[in-house]
Amino acid sequence: MKLETGRSGRRSTQVCRKFFGRPLWILCAVSIVLRGLLVDASEQTTGSSSGTVITNSIGLRVILIPSGSFRMGAEENEEGSRIDERPVHEEKITKPFYLGVYEVTQEEYEKVVGTNPSCFSSTGEGQTKIQGLDTKRFPVEQVSWIEANEFCNKLNSLPEEVAAGRKYRLPTEAEWQYACRAGSTTPFHYGKGLGSADANINGVFPYGGAPRGPFLGRTAPVGSYKPNAFGLYDMHGNVSEMVNDWYARFYFKESPSEDPLGPMNGADRVVLGGSWGTDAARCRSAFRRSNATSGKARYFGFRVACEITKP
Repeated sequence: MKLETGRSGRRSTQVCRKFFGRPLWILCAVSIVLRGLLVDASEQTTGSSSGTVITNSIGLRVILIPSGSFRMGAEENEEGSRIDERPVHEEKITKPFYLGVYEVTQEEYEKVVGTNPSCFSSTGEGQTKIQGLDTKRFPVEQVSWIEANEFCNKLNSLPEEVAAGRKYRLPTEAEWQYACRAGSTTPFHYGKGLGSADANINGVFPYGGAPRGPFLGRTAPVGSYKPNAFGLYDMHGNVSEMVNDWYARFYFKESPSEDPLGPMNGADRVVLGGSWGTDAARCRSAFRRSNATSGKARYFGFRVACEITKP
């Protein structure tokens, strides 16, 4: 199995500076786990400037994202930007919508589907990476776009969700980037730079002057890092997130200016946000890549969007 590598294609190496006699990456890993447990235990929405948080019948939390406009894509002079991120264009999200506060977790996925396909689980191929850890709050991965949609469909059929009038789906690419940016215009919602102190990424390849840092080499509990201004966690790194849109390299040249749904058809789907194995440049708000609808990997997960209608 190959790890995702940096732009140079070189295999990532761990940074192991000594600090009080302990490798720095061990101290950071312990800190990440503790932060994730604290967020889960307190159920905080710290940093949210948007609206209502709903906890549904399986414990999955969604937060209301307000409608608004934003500039979608990346300028040519943004380091690491690619031709499929251009042209930058004004987009409007005309209706508020709910979006998962976190990426869908292994526990949530198993409650709905009945299985846990994740690599970084007690029965997965990456079990040696998580020995002694409870992975319930780790993001589910090694699921395909098809399986992510099946999760949404099964969640939609639960009696409590039907009674509440809640309908789950994958977000559109425009909804995802709008929610990720949360009013920011910089490469990341954190600002101009990103390192592994900010998100679960390959810290050997930071961005925008951020210092080199540890490479955890696996997923981390959702909510281990600071949220954006909308109260969303892990929009950069942890797992790359599949969205509903078909992928087209030059779609931005013809995208409608309001609520774009993506191309009518295609071969692959859009994947956003970068992962634990990704260099920082590929975790930018505008970065987009493609993956087959049936493709799955330990780098890919998802979060859900939710619409509420009267039952």
